[in-house]
Amino acid sequence: MFESDYMKRLIESIGKMLVAITSGKDAIESNIKFEEDNVSISEDGLLEIMVNKYVHEGKLDEAEKIIFEAVKSRKSRRSFEIALSFYKEISEWDESKLTKYNFSKKRIIQGLENIKKLED
Repeated sequence: MFESDYMKRLIESIGKMLVAITSGKDAIESNIKFEEDNVSISEDGLLEIMVNKYVHEGKLDEAEKIIFEAVKSRKSRRSFEIALSFYKEISEWDESKLTKYNFSKKRIIQGLENIKKLED
């Protein structure tokens, strides 16, 4: 059931992205390439989808883990932006919500400091 729901949401979100891109209203166009009848998503585009999925599910550890793996391996501007967006989003959560998902404001600060170190 869960996998089915997830796949349905993923397909719907990709469809919405495609509509937004073809109508020229979305900034993530650089993450998707069209070749004849094939559509491919960049590694950073997939990273963004997975991070959003994990945050939505409250799996902050998993989101942070894949962010660091991506930043270490690619060091792309977009992977850094996704990392900053992740920490910005969860920094707006209150401490009790963060605690519920085994995270804290201190860990957010540490994560940002670690991302900064990887930027050098």
